[in-house]
Amino acid sequence: FHRIHGTAAVPARYPPDPKLGNWVRTQRHQYQRMQEGKTSNMNTERIQLLEGLAFKWSIYKDPWSEKGWYVQFKRLAEFHRIHSTTTVPVNYRPDPKLGTWVTNQRRQYQRIQNGKTS
Repeated sequence: FHRIHGTAAVPARYPPDPKLGNWVRTQRHQYQRMQEGKTSNMNTERIQLLEGLAFKWSIYKDPWSEKGWYVQFKRLAEFHRIHSTTTVPVNYRPDPKLGTWVTNQRRQYQRIQNGKTS
């Protein structure tokens, strides 16, 4: 798939190879369960193997959806790994959406601290 399409973002429903699409959906689901601390077949070795293929854990474009939240969190973790901080500038040129997302997370945290719902 990657060789043909230049990406590892296999859609969950992939008509040319339904089994691949189903398998990819299962991997994403197991990864999400692991991220949520639930029982999962996903492990570090599998994550590394899949990420070695530039596997996309989510193909959703909405960064504000639940799945999108985990995608952004992963990007923040990578930012932290590189920069040893989670202080992402609002106008972070390499990844503007990450800066906006982090700002919104801090805003939501402050709302919760002030007794307001997120």
